[in-house]
Amino acid sequence: MRRTVSLCAAGSAVIMGVLSGFASPQAHAAAGDGDRDRRSAAVLEQLVPATDAPGCAAAVGRRGDVVWEEGRGKADLATGRDITPKTVFDMASNSKQFTADAVLLLAGRGQLTLNAPLSDFLDHPPAWTRDVTLGDLMRHTSGIPDYQDLLEAKGVKLTDPAGQQEAIAAILASRPQEPPGKHFAYSNSNYVLLAHVVERVTGKPFAAFLQQEFFTPLHLSMSVSPAADLPGKAKSYDEKDGAYTPNASPWKQYGDGAVQTTPGELVRWADNYRTGRIGGQQLLDAVTRGAVDVGDALSRRGVEAGRYGAGILVLPDKGLVHRGDWEQFHSTFEVSPDRNTAVTVVCNTEAPDSFRAAKQLMDIWAG
Repeated sequence: MRRTVSLCAAGSAVIMGVLSGFASPQAHAAAGDGDRDRRSAAVLEQLVPATDAPGCAAAVGRRGDVVWEEGRGKADLATGRDITPKTVFDMASNSKQFTADAVLLLAGRGQLTLNAPLSDFLDHPPAWTRDVTLGDLMRHTSGIPDYQDLLEAKGVKLTDPAGQQEAIAAILASRPQEPPGKHFAYSNSNYVLLAHVVERVTGKPFAAFLQQEFFTPLHLSMSVSPAADLPGKAKSYDEKDGAYTPNASPWKQYGDGAVQTTPGELVRWADNYRTGRIGGQQLLDAVTRGAVDVGDALSRRGVEAGRYGAGILVLPDKGLVHRGDWEQFHSTFEVSPDRNTAVTVVCNTEAPDSFRAAKQLMDIWAG
């Protein structure tokens, strides 16, 4: 899900600029939440035992309100800045849900169909793109190899500049590794291409479209800003033998990742899966319609078996979950089966088990 130090892409990335201040924590909803607060804090303390090293932030949302959020550890070792609920993180592949929903929004407006071939949205389409549909891209059944592997095979390192157009060029110069539409195979290339489709259909930069259609209407402090050092953003760090070194890449792909925000803002966004405020019931139905079996393809990432829908994994109990990994940012996003509760945990170094921590928080708050 945008692999650690491993999945981004290339091109003319659109930077939305400086985030204009993140929403302050909202008041806790009800008396009696104090015990949940204490139990939640204990989950985070277990996840991040030391406060003088990189760490994690977490948030819980209930029906659109942030009912608990906390940070623990350092956002920047050089300055000693702490991780707080206002600390910004790169959400990595948890950005994919916005890309998928942008496509579904356009489909609901009759501006495209998921059965349309990729070739319809390219100036000089390779022959194989006639056999890959937008639905294949959205559900990772295109068979297209991951652009990071393609760029690295060309000698482009993660420390070298690379953008959206370089990634798309590498993708189009390749071909599917298996027949499209047959099997689930997670590839960031799919979502870089979907971001291109959104730009082609709307005539707008991808970041501007998300801002206009999702972030602004829902009053979310988010931006699509690949490789950007935004105010209040955490640094990410590699760890070896207790020593930490910064981990950053100048790659500037988007669509597969690059949404920058706080855990609290991401759980506020999750309420759209309940309300359908953006896209209505039509979009909500389309999120899970046609979801494909992933088998054990994601088990090594700590994700349960389920079905992959529109930028999100649908669990057997109807809950939603996704992971994100880029540089050393690691995020877990989960929505309860009844869509009333959402959890986000994100770290700026490899955490022992942030996915398990998210599930523990869900157990505390979803009851």
